[in-house]
Amino acid sequence: MIYGERVKQVRELMGWTQDEASKQLGLSQPYIAKIERDRLPAPDEFIERLSLVSGFSPMFFSREPESDFPAGSLLFRAHSAMTGKETSEMYRYAQVTFGMFRTMLTKRKFKPFPINLPTGVSDDPREAAAITRSELGLSPDKPIPHLTNALEKAGVLILALPKPFEHRDAFCLWAGFDRARPVIVLASGKVGDRLRMNIAHELGHLVMHKPIVNPVYEVEKQAFQFAAEFLMPEKQMRLEIIPPVNLDTFASLKQRWGVAIQALIVRAKELDIITPRKYTYLFQQLSARGWRMREPRMFDVPVEKPRAVRQIAETVYGTPIRYKKLAEDVGLPENLVRSIIEAHATRTLEVPVPQGNSQHEQKAKADIVAFKRSRTLVS
Repeated sequence: MIYGERVKQVRELMGWTQDEASKQLGLSQPYIAKIERDRLPAPDEFIERLSLVSGFSPMFFSREPESDFPAGSLLFRAHSAMTGKETSEMYRYAQVTFGMFRTMLTKRKFKPFPINLPTGVSDDPREAAAITRSELGLSPDKPIPHLTNALEKAGVLILALPKPFEHRDAFCLWAGFDRARPVIVLASGKVGDRLRMNIAHELGHLVMHKPIVNPVYEVEKQAFQFAAEFLMPEKQMRLEIIPPVNLDTFASLKQRWGVAIQALIVRAKELDIITPRKYTYLFQQLSARGWRMREPRMFDVPVEKPRAVRQIAETVYGTPIRYKKLAEDVGLPENLVRSIIEAHATRTLEVPVPQGNSQHEQKAKADIVAFKRSRTLVS
């Protein structure tokens, strides 16, 4: 039996609309629509052609589709510029990555993945952020050296997609048949500071919005407030952002806290540490230096890749990973499997190390050394 949902899944992974698929596969758009809705059987020659073009084996289309991976925040955090085609493609990449992870878990007996993520703790984003830091075993007022590692240790599954999406950086959801597994999905190609802010934003949704009951604008505002407090605690910001300030002040703080210069300036304004006039001036300076679109590479925050998916693959399929066998087991093209796994971290886990000699930066280095001694990989 050929499942129409599998046909739709592959079509959307290819980035095709039904009209585009009809031109590629030699069938009319209405006919393809009926196949995808299981109103017509898929002809053998259609599946053979789709298999040849996409790289998916014909057997893939006869696998029963999964129904335990909702779209989550991908639906309600919409960008006007993001097309439905791009939304569908991003969702499908995340779906097959999750399916691969779940299939790999069945190949060997693993210890349960405990979930230590608080939910529904507070309607106040600042309080929720403080509670989340506490529940994750993080200091209330220190930088978080490796955010992805801290969340993976808490049971959050972070999936790295092998391609960028222009209008969307990340989304989150609760997956599994019982909707018990918190998942954050990350597009590739983002700079380190932006990536960390995206992760913290989606973490805010997971912590505060299960289920989502408020209007979209309100939950987005709360998630941004959560992310700001989680990554840049108010108490410490008031101690470290001391006027008079300039762009160099915020560049130094960027290296310590792992967030963008622009995010720190916005945070300073939100906390009334700087005046609106100073805020405007600083952004004018950012534009004058060409830092609005891309902050200087010398201040770059290392990109944090999640580890769990690749670690499971290495455990089950060895090092180097036997990609052909893995692809056979999960029913996906080998090149797709390889690209997904390689979007995740290897055994070496990079931890951002601040530069400079200020008192705060030296303190941050000591914090990171202590963190590196105590951390453990996802088991």
